[in-house]
Amino acid sequence: MKKHGQLLLVLLISFLIIFLFPSFLGASPTTENKEIDISTSPHKVFFNLQNIKPGDHSTKEMTISNNGEQDFIYIFSQRFLNGSTKLYDEILLKVNDADGTLFDGKLKDFEKLEGRELKSGESEVLIFEVEMPYELGNEFQGLATEFQFKVYVEGTLGGILPVDNKLPDTASNMYNYLLLGVALLLGGGSLYYFQRRKKLALKKD
Repeated sequence: MKKHGQLLLVLLISFLIIFLFPSFLGASPTTENKEIDISTSPHKVFFNLQNIKPGDHSTKEMTISNNGEQDFIYIFSQRFLNGSTKLYDEILLKVNDADGTLFDGKLKDFEKLEGRELKSGESEVLIFEVEMPYELGNEFQGLATEFQFKVYVEGTLGGILPVDNKLPDTASNMYNYLLLGVALLLGGGSLYYFQRRKKLALKKD
């Protein structure tokens, strides 16, 4: 029973090291500087059109800012969410920047703008004009549609890029931890085995 207790103790210590050691290795300072940081103003609701009728239009400005330490290329995209596709297919959209028109056509045909470079500490303003064509009939009155504009940094998932422009290598880290755990288990088992052999040899002598 004593030998089994020693083995269990070795295994327990090994497992504790496996599960606790990564938490110390993975600790990182909370004050880490953001190398990639993009923001927009307004932040949430961009177009909120109510009781729109044929011939009505609305113009809005959006400011995109690079608050991080690195230059980046950002993407501006659009997609339909829900509501009336009949109305969505007819809405007109015009997108301008300081130099001229970037897009002029139907909203349904606008997927995204070409990647736009924005240097660290700089910002730019995009102007959006949404219009309901005058020639549409009264059957479009009362309809509602919802679509989404999204801004994100090229090469990222969700808009934030980790430090050094690299995605976290979670799989590699986990693999290293598993190897460490196996090594510790083998080491503990070997230590127990040799100690047992040594005790048996002493008894025979």
